Amino acid sequence: MGWFGGSAPSKVSVVSEVREEPKQQQFLEDLPPKFEDKEPVKRREPTLIDAAKQIHISDFSVERFVGMPCFREAMITGFQAMGVLGVVTFLIHKNVNRSLNWSVCGFFLGNVVGWEQCRSLRRRSFQMMEKARKAKEERNLKKIEEGNIEGDDSFKKFQEFNNKDK
Repeated sequence: MGWFGGSAPSKVSVVSEVREEPKQQQFLEDLPPKFEDKEPVKRREPTLIDAAKQIHISDFSVERFVGMPCFREAMITGFQAMGVLGVVTFLIHKNVNRSLNWSVCGFFLGNVVGWEQCRSLRRRSFQMMEKARKAKEERNLKKIEEGNIEGDDSFKKFQEFNNKDK
């Protein structure tokens, strides 16, 4: 049994020592067009019925929900809110039906709050990554314009990585 559930050993490809000649570089202008220039086909607007036809039972599997970002955090927050509201309501009113109603409401409220909080944090982190990427790109462009890239190891590694496929 392998690491990821495969029962058969992985196959190894044969490596040859023959080096192929570098291919002639092709430009987009030299290639034939992939598509014919035709009038675009006018499509009708999708409806709710079309969307409902694409929903399948397999869309509601546990694996699909567990794989969603923020699902775990939302469920944990929902269960915590359910427990707190249910216990506090039961201790105050001594009524099981009332405490069950409040705990179910707390579960859904906690899920919504947990989901929105996690999504907000993810959105913010993606924005920060994008800002960092743009700042790094601007720094590299500035170094290129100034000509101060000879002693920069990170820029050399960056160039080597980009030119590896060529």
